Amino acid sequence: MYDTKTALRIGALLVIGFGTVLHREIATAQAQVGNIIGEIRITDVGLPDRQILVNLQARGATINSAYAETDGRFGFYALPDGVYSIVIEDENYARVDQQVILNLAISTTAFARITLTKISKEKNSNSSRVNGANPDIVDQSDFVRKFPKNAVKEYEKGLRARVHDPNGAVSHFHKAVEIAPEFYQAHNELGRIYLSRSEFCKAEQEFSTAVHLNQSDSQGHLNLANVYLLTKEYGKASSEVNDGLRKDPNSAFGYFVLGSIYERTGKTGDAESALRRALDRDPSMSKVHLELVNLYLGEGKKAEAISELQVFLHNFPKDPFAPKARDVMNRLNSATSR
Repeated sequence: MYDTKTALRIGALLVIGFGTVLHREIATAQAQVGNIIGEIRITDVGLPDRQILVNLQARGATINSAYAETDGRFGFYALPDGVYSIVIEDENYARVDQQVILNLAISTTAFARITLTKISKEKNSNSSRVNGANPDIVDQSDFVRKFPKNAVKEYEKGLRARVHDPNGAVSHFHKAVEIAPEFYQAHNELGRIYLSRSEFCKAEQEFSTAVHLNQSDSQGHLNLANVYLLTKEYGKASSEVNDGLRKDPNSAFGYFVLGSIYERTGKTGDAESALRRALDRDPSMSKVHLELVNLYLGEGKKAEAISELQVFLHNFPKDPFAPKARDVMNRLNSATSR
């Protein structure tokens, strides 16, 4: 008998980049260029009332600029894999310098949500405070100020090597924490690579260290939650994901992990709600649609599963799982028409 649920749930879920979970096969998918899509909202106001200049930086240098229109949307296209910063310097708002990681092995699109805070011109002229959608998101320039330069260089080398040379990335991240043991973000990156190899004990150790070093950081908690999800320690997973979401209530990754925990513990209504929240916060997370398909199939809701597959294939026709999803949808349609 054809097991549609097994067909979609291929391999364990892995964390490869910040704020993302994917199936194992996606980690080896290759892409040449990708996009960064973003939206701007104004605190207590909503949409901006005029165009706002947005700068895209890489390694401290501006490489492109674009205007966000009055619907708040902006985009940068045909970008190589890497770590970028969205920088907004507007006289009416607090400065923004928000890191965005474009990992083409996961998705060809990274999504950035930015909230601007209005300030008086007097405060603006005397302030260099970094603001963004999430106060726990790490500003890359913080590394330069807080850690030795040679540790930061090793960390940056690790980020560049992570997708195509994970062994080299591990070496660079290890050097970074040897130089600066308190470099919690490097511990997080080590944990992600270990998790991609299903080295759960090592991954748990690195994520736990990251949490210990930076109590305000959401990443470590959410990554730990994913480790416990994969090792079926659902109680620990729930505790960590809730801690992470308290620190970053807008984390699409967090809601995806939460929805996956609910699904595996039989809380199907809560699972669907959490997964929908993940999509609301990051529409580019293609894997959320597949998790919803798994949920519907588990409940015997074939029509809903087919509908979700149609949305997935329409929005992500080149996703590595598109052929498998199309095969499952065709089989479901055939079974329904009999």
